[in-house]
Amino acid sequence: MRHLLIVEELLSSGEMWRASTVSLRHEAAMMLLALAGDLACLPRTRVSVLLSAEALAGTVGDSLRVAGVELLLCVEGPEQWLRSPTVSPSQFTATLVIAPESSGLLVRRLQQLQSGVWSGLTSLNVSWQQAAEFSDKAATAVWLHAQGLRTPETLALTGAVAERLTVSLAAGRLDLCTGLLWDSAECRDLPGDSVLYVLKPRDGCGCGGVHLLCLSREQLAIVRLESKSVEAGVPDESFTWLLQPLLTGQHCSAALIGRGDEGVVVLPAGEQRIECEFGRFRYVGGSLPAGNEVQQSAVVQLRRLASSLGRFRGWLGVDFVCSEGGELQIVEINPRLCTSYAGYRRLAGTSLAGVMCGESAVGEGGIVWSTGRTDFRV
Repeated sequence: MRHLLIVEELLSSGEMWRASTVSLRHEAAMMLLALAGDLACLPRTRVSVLLSAEALAGTVGDSLRVAGVELLLCVEGPEQWLRSPTVSPSQFTATLVIAPESSGLLVRRLQQLQSGVWSGLTSLNVSWQQAAEFSDKAATAVWLHAQGLRTPETLALTGAVAERLTVSLAAGRLDLCTGLLWDSAECRDLPGDSVLYVLKPRDGCGCGGVHLLCLSREQLAIVRLESKSVEAGVPDESFTWLLQPLLTGQHCSAALIGRGDEGVVVLPAGEQRIECEFGRFRYVGGSLPAGNEVQQSAVVQLRRLASSLGRFRGWLGVDFVCSEGGELQIVEINPRLCTSYAGYRRLAGTSLAGVMCGESAVGEGGIVWSTGRTDFRV
């Protein structure tokens, strides 16, 4: 009998629950219900989930019970529960963490579950070392350069420089495919010799804290003198922000499922739905699959990426931009389960949760996918 322990950070921490917005709680609940429910449907599988008192008493707890998931009360947060568990680690066979990269949260939780009394269990996440590298978006860019995989030029900035630049937020609504800014029904011209750049936290998650800047050539020249190029290596911890040129084209994501010695399953690319108004980005969901031209460009690079990663276990999300000419640049690698799981599971001809934990076999032809199309929102 397989027995999995799932730790979803927001729903297992009363402190995070109370500090979160309704939309974040909804997104966390959607992910947990989908994954835990899918795992609970597998043969010979028990699933236990840590929940705070707040989540346990609400609709999340009720829905998980209906799905056949066992609920464990987490009074003082997941870190303390894992130090002094109310259920012996020997009762479980595998663990899975759902947590954001921000502030090192994902890495700390994986370190707990991949060491000490928990180290003998199978972790269905990437290693904490891989999570640390890909949670640091500057280190990710350095790694991608070293593998010969295309990624945008990246400059690392201190907090003081980044704060100064936020006065240059781009006005209007951005069309990501063309890079044009719109004001109502009219296209806005960029002032003078200005260019559009994206400013984002080095340890960011999703579109949180990501800004679109309109910078003059003179501003950009000054920033280059004050910044560190990641091509020279991973900058020190004082450089907490990253600056990249805005990439125009189809903004997409894909996923890789690492299965240890059984290799890597490459999932098809999907389109991202990202809005940007008055310099602030917002991720609202996506649709699967992306068009054939994107798939053809993506599959070659994704296989190269999978080969460069070597043996690993867990879910990796890959954000990239495909230009009109089919040129692909990888923007980020997310070392965690992503919201696109909600869309993939609707189209897959087999249980993706089963693929992740080794229950569902994947033949040489890969996963069989439905010919339909699905949208998902957060």
